[in-house]
Amino acid sequence: MDDKEFKLIKEVAATVAKESYQDVGRPVLEPTGKTLALLPRTIKASLLPLEKWVLRREYNLAETEKMLEQKLQNVNPDQISAPEVYIGVPALQYISYCMDSKELRDMYAELLAKSMNESTRKGVHPGYVEIIKQLCPDEAKIMRVMEDVLPVITLRYANEKGRGVEILRNFSDIGEKANCEYPSNISQYIDNLERLGIITLATPLSTLIEKSLYDPLKNHPSIKSVERRFMSLMSSEELSEYKALIDGEPLIKVVESYYKITDFGRSFKAICITPIT
Repeated sequence: MDDKEFKLIKEVAATVAKESYQDVGRPVLEPTGKTLALLPRTIKASLLPLEKWVLRREYNLAETEKMLEQKLQNVNPDQISAPEVYIGVPALQYISYCMDSKELRDMYAELLAKSMNESTRKGVHPGYVEIIKQLCPDEAKIMRVMEDVLPVITLRYANEKGRGVEILRNFSDIGEKANCEYPSNISQYIDNLERLGIITLATPLSTLIEKSLYDPLKNHPSIKSVERRFMSLMSSEELSEYKALIDGEPLIKVVESYYKITDFGRSFKAICITPIT
């Protein structure tokens, strides 16, 4: 008997002993035959969570087939074939884990549909499966409403020469437009989309020509709240460190910038979000 077998027997015995007691007044052990009869029941109970997951996975596969039927309904059956294994297998695996998220499961289903359609499969990159895996539902929502450019503003606590520190970085209201569950996390979402190569920040000091695109951001209640808070603390010790860094009369400045979608991000949207027409 090796160490693994011995450990397993100890764990099963502990479980059986625990279930054998109904109250502290009962004997230390029940008859051997009755105790051993608990073993199959204990093992079955231990495997029940895994069994439920397997059954759920089969249900998810059936639901995925229904989604694919809907997405491929306008495609000639002669143009439909099995996806590449390196795309289809991981996509089916991951979609079974996220059926509770409409946004993510729909992206996986769209990816699968495009990989099965002869006219679109050449545009399916294997990296798209991993991209969806690293998105949260809110980021998937943002991808749906994001256009080629995303205006953002940064609040800086600085002097007249521009030397200072950032108070709030890359603020955008796209989280509200996308009906995100946690719109206050938009800066983190933008960082992740940039990390994944879907969007990229414009060159330093670049700004959009259409300045009216920044007005909703500058007048946003969240921005006004941050500005009021810092103005009220201008003379407090809380900002003394900032003032020392700035070395001059501090001001709150709004820096305009924008993100633009990359070629990779544009292709990703075309495959994983845009429906087949």
